[in-house]
Amino acid sequence: MKQVILPYANNTKIPVEDLITHFRENNLKYMIVGSKQVTLQNHPKPNSLDVWLRKHSNVINYKDTCQSVTKVITQIIKHQSFSQGLRKCPSSNRMCKALVFCDCNK
Repeated sequence: MKQVILPYANNTKIPVEDLITHFRENNLKYMIVGSKQVTLQNHPKPNSLDVWLRKHSNVINYKDTCQSVTKVITQIIKHQSFSQGLRKCPSSNRMCKALVFCDCNK
């Protein structure tokens, strides 16, 4: 099983399958990356990849540290189900970097 390593969470590993499950269960076509250097409580994009990563059960002591960094995005898009693009952010209504999901393995 492919895992994503979070360098700013003490190299915590998260299975890519967890992210795929999240996209499927919530019928998401994309998720804004939302990289922000703010505490989790003050994050302006609550439905972003950054928040999802911080809230993952494997992330213990690093919930107030930005997790959706370039190294992490690169690992995720190496998986055939994801690509990177620009999409309209539901929080800001602007075009933002997004993780785009292709459910190719249905």
